[in-house]
Amino acid sequence: MPTLAPDHSDLFDDAGRPPRLLELDVSRILRNPNLPRRHFDPEEMQGLADSIAHYGLKQPILVQEVVGGHRLVAGERRLRAHEMLGLATIYALVTSGNPDELSLVENVQRVDLDALELAEALARLIERFGYTQEQLGRIIGKSQSNISHTLRLNSLPETIKQEYAAAHHDVSRSTLIEIAWIKDLEEQMALWEQVKAGEGTVQAARSRKDAAKEPSLRTMSAVGRFLDALRRATARLGDPREHRAYVDDMQRRELISLRRRIDLLLGDEPMVD
Repeated sequence: MPTLAPDHSDLFDDAGRPPRLLELDVSRILRNPNLPRRHFDPEEMQGLADSIAHYGLKQPILVQEVVGGHRLVAGERRLRAHEMLGLATIYALVTSGNPDELSLVENVQRVDLDALELAEALARLIERFGYTQEQLGRIIGKSQSNISHTLRLNSLPETIKQEYAAAHHDVSRSTLIEIAWIKDLEEQMALWEQVKAGEGTVQAARSRKDAAKEPSLRTMSAVGRFLDALRRATARLGDPREHRAYVDDMQRRELISLRRRIDLLLGDEPMVD
């Protein structure tokens, strides 16, 4: 499915006016607890502060007018960097658009959220406003399948989420998504441990796991498939006694041969052709 172009026409001033640029007191800007960004890397923050100190603020933050002043919509990293530098004021664009949509769009386009932060933000938009995955895709300029895969990250075990946020941001989004689609919890955790240890991608870990399987396990898998097919066939057959009168000689020989193969599998007797 092709990536959809972002449609932000309904996110700003409903009269079509551009946002107003103001210089606001840093200490008087109200924080928004619903902003999508959760993790602030100290080294990245110091780098941003150094950049602002040398070159100035390149992109104003976004705020909305509320009772008591202005509330932050997007740009918390820039606001924190100003606080680190001891700057008294910051330039801000005042907008009247939807604050949740604006903060998500601004963060995605300006400074990417990490994979889990984006997944949580998308889930909040769905929960609060009833957006479909396709609508979210239009808002942030991603395909519906991309949104679906990203939302799947919310199903990851809390242990993986916490460890990723604390010390494993080097793990790629695609690897996290592959782990998230694994249904077995033990397999998820085992693969996560291998990925953390730098043993490659999920595909590589799975390949090692498959190669390490004992022949008996592979045989059990084949037996499982045989039993599954046999169960479905006997279920369609119904009561075998109802079909006795219709079994011809060739079918009888085939059934006897099948019974002998089952006996061999069980170790009850050698197979006789």
